[in-house]
Amino acid sequence: MISRNDPAVSPVVGVMLMLVVTIIIAAVVSAFSGGMFTEQHKTPQASISAKSVIESIQDTNTANYVSDYPAGFTAKNGVLFEHSGGDSFSLDDISVIIQRGDTKYTLTTSEIIDRDGGSCLPTTISGYLNKTGSNDKMIKSGDRFMLYADNCGIDIDRSKISWKPYGATNKFSIYLNDKVQYKIVDRASGRMITSGEILVQ
Repeated sequence: MISRNDPAVSPVVGVMLMLVVTIIIAAVVSAFSGGMFTEQHKTPQASISAKSVIESIQDTNTANYVSDYPAGFTAKNGVLFEHSGGDSFSLDDISVIIQRGDTKYTLTTSEIIDRDGGSCLPTTISGYLNKTGSNDKMIKSGDRFMLYADNCGIDIDRSKISWKPYGATNKFSIYLNDKVQYKIVDRASGRMITSGEILVQ
């Protein structure tokens, strides 16, 4: 039996294996990096101002902390936002966070108004976030949209507007002549589009 000992085979196989492994690692890193960059979401950049809108506040019993509305009473109170320049966005893609002190509340188009629990909003208002004058949800420069408060009332001598969507445990109230902070956040990226503070009056 003749045995061959070819010392050149081993280094060639080793080099080939190293090249294959290097190419595979490079392909995986490239695919991962490419996927990361293509999935990045651009947060809209927009200039948005805000002010409170108080159409009416009524309460037939101001001695308690419950909203007792007169028969047939409705009111479209809340916070009005105006887009004055920058990127467009959909109301479905944002969250509006309102905060007073350490208490804050987040509202989106997916929250449901609790009609059974009592609401002063007209039945024509279908959600908390609505574009004014249109059923379209796209907000572009020049458009305005409302964050509607579903309740209002008078506690002793202080008028308030409040929010308590269907299924919520606690109510978020803002009294007139109090300041409230707001943030509009892009839901996909979690980044803030704008923020500010208003005096409710």
